[in-house]
Amino acid sequence: MRFRVTTGLTAVMFVPALFFLVVFFVGHPVSAQFNQPQTGPQTGPITMSPGPASPKQVKTYLHPVRKFVLAIPLGADLSERGDSVQVSIRSRSGYIINIQTGDANPAMTLAQMVSKLEAQYLGLGKPWSQKIGGKNTTVAGLQAVEAMYEGANTRVKVIIVRGAKTDFVFIFFAPFEAFEKLAHEFDWFLSNFQPNPADLLLVAKPGIKPGGIAEKTPATGDIPPKRFSQSGFGYAIQYPGNWEVTKPSDTTATFSGKKGTPAFQVFVNIQNVRKAKATTPGDAADQVLADLKASLARDAKDFSIVGEKPLTYKNGNLSLAGRQMVVVYTHAGQRYRKWALVLPRPAGTVTHIWSYTAPETRFLEFRPIADAMLKSWTIQPENG
Repeated sequence: MRFRVTTGLTAVMFVPALFFLVVFFVGHPVSAQFNQPQTGPQTGPITMSPGPASPKQVKTYLHPVRKFVLAIPLGADLSERGDSVQVSIRSRSGYIINIQTGDANPAMTLAQMVSKLEAQYLGLGKPWSQKIGGKNTTVAGLQAVEAMYEGANTRVKVIIVRGAKTDFVFIFFAPFEAFEKLAHEFDWFLSNFQPNPADLLLVAKPGIKPGGIAEKTPATGDIPPKRFSQSGFGYAIQYPGNWEVTKPSDTTATFSGKKGTPAFQVFVNIQNVRKAKATTPGDAADQVLADLKASLARDAKDFSIVGEKPLTYKNGNLSLAGRQMVVVYTHAGQRYRKWALVLPRPAGTVTHIWSYTAPETRFLEFRPIADAMLKSWTIQPENG
């Protein structure tokens, strides 16, 4: 079989032209009242190190178990509790932030987690008398849900965040009369939250199984999907019917929204790369992955890898072992997030690079389309 391949990474790989809850985790109460003193065991020492220079001389905290990083607001003290190291931050300004964590539980949706929390803490005779709001949101690029409550002289904001490996619960307590003013501190705190890179890997499935684009999204609507399958490329894939495909070279196919739509800056890109000096498919994939990292580090600003792990592609009897990574970088003043998969062909030294790239602020919005395209991607061992 003759493949359309390149011996190195081309510009198309670059964008754009290229491209607490305690109720779940522990048994301690979560309520906080501001008309009485708060007490609790303190542990020490806390793992802290100087953060970036700033007027507030911000310090950071590395969680000893889950390996996420928190920025500690000025004038606040941090304490740890329990074997799982639940964290509490108490500010002299009058607010408390509790951070609780447990293993991610995909069997329970974030909405179900909120309902379970409310069953224990919301209602007559319970710490929270009424719910005053709720919405879906994101924190550090991860899916999250927000809910607001009121209790005796207290307003509470709860943020539940789902990572690939960890469920996070952030609970912010502040006196009712000062809540709006102090909430800015909580917003700053969340904006500086850094999950463990392992929580940012967005594929937690053991294998990629080919399928089709079945789900509807705001970006695809009712338009039937299209199919790309051309001789020499070695695969077939479905893509949204209102997207376009281009072939910047005879080794690369790029799928994106039409000009003038929000998806115009969103790319799913597949490139075939041949490494002439590789001796096995695995060796070729390793070399391609190293070249991809070097290319991004050289050509992009503020490039960093936020997660990397193995991945397995399965299609009937075909099973391929590769690697995946999530990276962030800046191009033309825009911050991008890229999810890239490197998979060797079953034989020979050709490697596929499949990648999904979007502005960081829209990465989760278009993620369902990328997931559906990936599920439909069928590597053809013999005929292209």
